[in-house]
Amino acid sequence: MLCLGLLTLPSCTDPARERFEAAEKALLEQKMETALSGYRSIPKEFPQSRYAPTALLRQGELFGAYYRNYPAALEAYESLVFNYPRAAEAPQAMLHQGGIRLLHFLDYAAAAEDLEAIRRRHPRFARMDEVLLLLAKAYAGASDPAREFAALSELVEKFPESSRASEGRWMLAYALLSQGKFMEADREFRKLYYLAADRKAIARARWGMAQALEGLGQLSAAVEQYEAIRNDWDDPAYVAEKIARLKRRMSAK
Repeated sequence: MLCLGLLTLPSCTDPARERFEAAEKALLEQKMETALSGYRSIPKEFPQSRYAPTALLRQGELFGAYYRNYPAALEAYESLVFNYPRAAEAPQAMLHQGGIRLLHFLDYAAAAEDLEAIRRRHPRFARMDEVLLLLAKAYAGASDPAREFAALSELVEKFPESSRASEGRWMLAYALLSQGKFMEADREFRKLYYLAADRKAIARARWGMAQALEGLGQLSAAVEQYEAIRNDWDDPAYVAEKIARLKRRMSAK
């Protein structure tokens, strides 16, 4: 009770908080070594502090984003998840783990495991749209089209306004195209065409539609789409070649 009235006394201070705030100040001042040293000391010296999980998260972010030391970043994130599984920072650490394993180590199975764990343990995680997009990429890398499709479908359905859902729609359309599901791919590319906000996106959607129509054997309709993007595509000569090739196929029938 005495500390309530004597907040300036040394016995009433929170050394973990002071260490954390000093590390945060060093980070803002771009003193990365000082910041990292401060963050690393907190979970070691004050493991019961409420600042320990955040310090581990900051440590992982510094190792990953600034130093590009991904093994050290993973170690920090894994320590956070293991020692503080109920902390608010735990799903963020798991998301970073999954991203590192996916994008830097190309370990698709381990990445998918991290990301699926977030869905099981933290179903209300605020960044679930990001989880689903990375999960779809992990399953794509693992050559698991069924799970890739499921993750993308859930992303688009549950988070339609998310910027990641926009990327997910393109992934979904191309995934269907690569699987030879041309009718479904054509439908998805047409949705993207109507949602497109610029000429480049419109051309990209029309190209996908043309590819799907070509796969369906609707060569005349495919030529129509290729003709529409002839002047907007990065390589007009290639588009012209595609059109000429399809017209030869049509005349040969």
